[in-house]
Amino acid sequence: MTSILQALYDFLSQLVCWIMSALIGALNLVFAALGALIAALVALLPDMPTTPSVPAAMTTAAAWVNWVFPVAQVALFFTFILSAWLLWQAVAIAMRWAKALGD
Repeated sequence: MTSILQALYDFLSQLVCWIMSALIGALNLVFAALGALIAALVALLPDMPTTPSVPAAMTTAAAWVNWVFPVAQVALFFTFILSAWLLWQAVAIAMRWAKALGD
């Protein structure tokens, strides 16, 4: 009798596995269909025009501006300031929590 019940239990546990595998397979097919639909819609879009080239006078002017006022270094400076401020905000939150837990 126990062997019949054990066989029934084994079959039911495998049945659950088969149902889950079928559901996962169906969900994967739905995702694949959505991906194919999105790819087909993107393929229908027109080609983007190429960007125009920058005139030589603009390139020369930008080089002179960069020589007088180093734009890249200013951008790096502001990036550093923003990063330091964000780091300080994270440290300040941790210190407030430590103070609140210490009371």
